[in-house]
Amino acid sequence: MKVYNYISMLLLAGTAIFASCSQDEEMSGGNMDSIQGFQISVLDEGYQSIDGNKTRATENDYSTKFAEGDAIGIFAVKGENVVDEIKNRKFTMQDGLWMLDDGGDPIEYKGSEYQRMSFYAYYPYDENVIFEPAKTDPFETYISNWKIGENQSGGEYTKYDLMTSTGVVEGDRLKGKISFTMKHQMALAVIQMPELVYSFTNGNIDDYKLPVSVGSFTLNEVEATPYYQESTDTYRFLVNPKKTFSIKGTYNGVAEMEYTAGGTLDGGTAKMYTINDESKINHTLQVGDYYCADGKIISVESETVPENVIGLVCYVGNIQPSVTHDEYTETQDALRRDYPNCTHGLVVAVNYAKYNGANTSVFSPNSRDYFHGNWFSNDENWAGKFINTDTKTTDSDGVAAMPFLGYNHTVLMINSPTLVNACEAGVNFVQAYRTDVTAPAVTSDWFLTSLKELDLLFRLKSTINARLKIVGGEELLEGSRHWSNAERTGNTQIVYQHNFSTGVINDKRRNEGAGYFRMVLAFCFCIYNRLLINIL
Repeated sequence: MKVYNYISMLLLAGTAIFASCSQDEEMSGGNMDSIQGFQISVLDEGYQSIDGNKTRATENDYSTKFAEGDAIGIFAVKGENVVDEIKNRKFTMQDGLWMLDDGGDPIEYKGSEYQRMSFYAYYPYDENVIFEPAKTDPFETYISNWKIGENQSGGEYTKYDLMTSTGVVEGDRLKGKISFTMKHQMALAVIQMPELVYSFTNGNIDDYKLPVSVGSFTLNEVEATPYYQESTDTYRFLVNPKKTFSIKGTYNGVAEMEYTAGGTLDGGTAKMYTINDESKINHTLQVGDYYCADGKIISVESETVPENVIGLVCYVGNIQPSVTHDEYTETQDALRRDYPNCTHGLVVAVNYAKYNGANTSVFSPNSRDYFHGNWFSNDENWAGKFINTDTKTTDSDGVAAMPFLGYNHTVLMINSPTLVNACEAGVNFVQAYRTDVTAPAVTSDWFLTSLKELDLLFRLKSTINARLKIVGGEELLEGSRHWSNAERTGNTQIVYQHNFSTGVINDKRRNEGAGYFRMVLAFCFCIYNRLLINIL
């Protein structure tokens, strides 16, 4: 069983409709009550918050969806006795359908007879389940003896999420189904970790937030592993109802910290435990700061350089074109559209991109008579949503005056219908670097430099190279030519290169003049597409 989370409210809900294998009969000579095959429907009632609110909307927080190979058990009771043909019958999900999977005879729907029976379902299936039909709740003993394991990570979690239900017959004697509303019998404790917060002393720069580094967990003094919900950055444990539990753990924020959460919860209820930590790292963001694989920023002045550096800060501030240049709108701004929180600055990769062992290439090995960056103008879904790539603008000092367009142009390259002819090699280098060096969750993905980014790197190369040398990266090469992803207006042959010896912007045909490819990324103040969480 898979567990999904859509928005942030601590409630579990979802609906799944399951159909068993059907057994069709001919009208003649048969029992009219048994024409329709046995059918069931299952509704997950969801976890109830401790304040009494509940939800059944699948878009609200945790929803449960059964996966291939999951199995449930079904009982039927008449009077105080189990019906032999429906005694712990096993239904397994196969190709998205629930199929009778215990080797026994098919079950036929007998409406008039079934209306005099009580039906029960439970998850997960257990051939040794304790079922006592004479009791008000036949699963009572089974629930009270339920054992929850210490490892609840990944797929292990749902093995301990015991659910039971009483079924109701729907329909008339000729057609119908057995409807179940599954109730979670265990309780749910959810841990919301604090964030590691950088408070920048530069001024006018928002706080920069990262997840803390989570350490160990114990459940009732035993080492344990929770289920991690990535979409909300929360950790959760199933616990036995009406029994006191204690969760202890550690994390590394500004310092190594410990916390404790616990109490007693009723079955089917959920509680969020929010760990508060108001400590912040005061940091002056500056060019040359080390940018790490986990999103942490280490000062350029630090005597200790971390081993997981993936880039260097080369620009401080918001690089979104609609912010830096009044003539560009938010609608046109691909970076702002895809990464609205990437407002802190720009990071240059520690190494050049390589593809098939080579670190230089033409921009496209094929034709040179295609643009890669104007296709959106004639696309009804994307018209007006990018900035054209076919412009070179410089100020009086020869500095590239256009905005930072590397991300905008890279998106156009990757999605270009003329990719094979116009920019295939360039795209290959971009994709190769994205594969080789995973971008942190708090950043944009790596993208190829435009003329603006290249001009910035050229003017900072002595500063950048000094730090690249310290971290063992590849220095920006003097006398080398670097591909931008900007095209020349009215000329389908030309993609601009930047000369890192002279600073000159060169016209180069797409399939001529090998050059280097250097990647950059923009970084953000917030991890995940995290919504506000209602604390229970």
